[in-house]
Amino acid sequence: MVTLLFKDFLRDADEYAACERHWQELVEHTAATLGQTGEWARWIPRTYPNGKPVERDGNPISDGRSHRLNRGFRVIQHEASEDGLELAAWLKTHEEEFADFPRDELVINLGLSVESSAIAARLLSSWMKPTTTRATMEALIAEVFPAKNEDPMS
Repeated sequence: MVTLLFKDFLRDADEYAACERHWQELVEHTAATLGQTGEWARWIPRTYPNGKPVERDGNPISDGRSHRLNRGFRVIQHEASEDGLELAAWLKTHEEEFADFPRDELVINLGLSVESSAIAARLLSSWMKPTTTRATMEALIAEVFPAKNEDPMS
């Protein structure tokens, strides 16, 4: 059993906004701790080219990109269940020809709970460190998710 956070975020606009603030504060705090204030800006558009807002479906609920490190992250949040921890993470590489994308991306998919937020914070903190390599991050993901460390999209 886990302690859910913002469990109605997909049905309540105020709760969705509060959830976005939760992630923004977590990312800003982590960046500040690492001496990277302002370095991890959102990179995934929240509107279509015509200005219409993208559906608020939790994909992504949070994202950031460091141009200096040429890496980014995306947090995908779905409706959670109190039954247990719902969390997966993987690394994705974008081909060099796609300059609008970071070269490497950490993807975290979760149902938000106190417990999943703490693990996501640990993953983000490691990923945002300039000294973290892809191999180091893959090892951390394997440690945290021994059976769930593959990209389900591949």
